[in-house]
Amino acid sequence: MYPPTAKPQTKMPMIAGILLIVSAVIGIAFWAYLSLVATALTAFMPVGGEMFRTLIAVCGGIEIVFAVIGLVGGVMAIRRKMWALGIVGSILGLFTFGFYGLSSILSLVALIILAISRKEF
Repeated sequence: MYPPTAKPQTKMPMIAGILLIVSAVIGIAFWAYLSLVATALTAFMPVGGEMFRTLIAVCGGIEIVFAVIGLVGGVMAIRRKMWALGIVGSILGLFTFGFYGLSSILSLVALIILAISRKEF
């Protein structure tokens, strides 16, 4: 009988997890900022301000939930547990956009790295 083989250990899941966490923080900050700005700007809109504020609040809430799932996926990737949650978090992170699309780009890179490093979980 052969002893069980150890899983290969590289830094790729840790890098992907850090990218996901940074992406989630950027996404949360972006949508929180956008909600504050939208609330301030709609006070000056004579028509449609309330509808615009509601739209930003609903979209912002959904995007913040996506970012939180990405944050949890990043933590799980760093701990090398629950590969599927890391993948789901990075896929949902693609939709958080962030400042100038930075959050989506980081999530895409994390998704590629997590897909490559599947055997390390």
